[in-house]
Amino acid sequence: MTTPPLPSAHGLIRIAAPPGTGKSTVLPHLVEIARGHAVVADIDEILEDGALLGVPIADQSASENWPAYNRLWARIAGFVTRADIPIILLDQVPGAEEPRDPALLGWQIDDVLRADRLRARGDSDAVVEDAAADALVLRSILPPERLVETSDDAPPAHCAETLWQQVCRMRGRE
Repeated sequence: MTTPPLPSAHGLIRIAAPPGTGKSTVLPHLVEIARGHAVVADIDEILEDGALLGVPIADQSASENWPAYNRLWARIAGFVTRADIPIILLDQVPGAEEPRDPALLGWQIDDVLRADRLRARGDSDAVVEDAAADALVLRSILPPERLVETSDDAPPAHCAETLWQQVCRMRGRE
């Protein structure tokens, strides 16, 4: 299915999803769909073994580093958007206390499927529980029209297409 390009109003669009939803898996498909229309990145892409320049990021024990990491991504997005190119950032779920971002979309899958995926990749029960809590936060902070839900059997390419369509709708073009 051919998708429309993003309209001329450019900026940062964040797609937040709990761990295990499929952000890393869908990334190459979303990159292909957006090619020539937007830059697509995953917030974890610049990490090496969960760290940035040796500083832990991808662990609850590193939560004091998360605000600085988010500011780094805001700067990276600024480099791209100042060239009048939109950037779509596959992101973690923001905290319930964080200010609401009008450019935030949520992506969710079935809670049991997400837990099964996390366990299959060797994540602990604590990670599974944190992801479930993130899903609840996501559902509580976004209205239903800004939540994209994909089914258990949806292939990554279909998930990417669904996300792209929602990004286009959000940006004002069907």
